[in-house]
Amino acid sequence: MFNGRRLDGRGFARCRALCAVSSLLVALAAPAARAQIEEEWTVFTHNNQSITCDLVNGSNAEFVVLFPSGELTTVSGIVLSDILVNLNSTNAFPVTYLGEPAGFIAFRNDGDGLPTLFWLSLGETVIGINTLSSAPFDSGDPPSDFVNTLCDACEVVDSSLCDDGTDPPDDFPPIFLCGSGAGEGLVAASVLLPVLGLVRRRR
Repeated sequence: MFNGRRLDGRGFARCRALCAVSSLLVALAAPAARAQIEEEWTVFTHNNQSITCDLVNGSNAEFVVLFPSGELTTVSGIVLSDILVNLNSTNAFPVTYLGEPAGFIAFRNDGDGLPTLFWLSLGETVIGINTLSSAPFDSGDPPSDFVNTLCDACEVVDSSLCDDGTDPPDDFPPIFLCGSGAGEGLVAASVLLPVLGLVRRRR
């Protein structure tokens, strides 16, 4: 029964679909809820300022990047397996959605003037995800529009990986230039802004 009506096969399927969508909406709309994530995720280092962040800020959600798969995961624990971050790139952290380019992950100053890890478009605006389809979209908002951003995923994720609050300084791949490889203009801008990045796993 649904609202006093008996569901036929199509009605039941429709109800199940609505329930699934509602669950996704609730999970994405509550990034502050502490979710359990036990898979290792990536820690990014802003080399010039010795700043380490493992929380990726989008326009309407926050993420971690699973290590070593590169799968983007919401802090509420939803693995967005269609969205991958290339952690093996030699000079950037490009993101793809269903195999197509979908921006990159890099450090930029937020509205408080603090270096923060963002998911960015080639136009240097912050990317978000559609809460129904999980498809990425360009918000059109620059990083400077975002204040009170977070850097430490352990502030919003409940995980045994956060217990000691430290990470061993091993398993470093080669040095990456955050934001390069995303178009000639962006590469030039990245070279002029000497922001180097390293990645390692949180474990």
